[in-house]
Amino acid sequence: MLYDDFKPIVDLVLNNWTALQLAVEHGMGAPGGEKTAQLMSVYIARFCVENIVDVYELTELIEDLMDEEFETVCHDNSPKEVARLLLCFLDLLKTGQHDELRDRIAAMPKCQIWLSQPIHGYVPPQSHGNPDDDTTSSSGEEEVNGNVANGEEAAASSSQAPEPMDEDEAEPGWEVVRTRRRK
Repeated sequence: MLYDDFKPIVDLVLNNWTALQLAVEHGMGAPGGEKTAQLMSVYIARFCVENIVDVYELTELIEDLMDEEFETVCHDNSPKEVARLLLCFLDLLKTGQHDELRDRIAAMPKCQIWLSQPIHGYVPPQSHGNPDDDTTSSSGEEEVNGNVANGEEAAASSSQAPEPMDEDEAEPGWEVVRTRRRK
């Protein structure tokens, strides 16, 4: 099945994407960012395999997912680069150019693999684009009758929150990433 071959490639590309990694590490968007990123990988892989997609459509999807799920807007053109790379790999996979695909994947920078972990009990989002439709929101999973089901875990995660970095003191070569405020 094409999805089974393409999903690990999507994981690899997203593992290498600094904007997504920073959004997850810094708790942008809803709690459970790593699981959201894993679901994002599943959704992108399925979207590409099940549809005829061009670079602009996939770029828009990636930008929408980053904005809706992580409240992050990338001004560095990286969503378009991620889309181009994914579609290039998908094309090589579809046309059976496995040697070239392996060579290009081997040429990618080595990184920590954090997206390929299995997700059990989670259903990938079925649709996106409607800000009122939070299909990947974890609020329904955490709240039971108005009480937080995992109160100890929530308290532990909030007490371990990293201190905010002074925006004016960013190191040279680093760009400050800010969340977009919802209106």
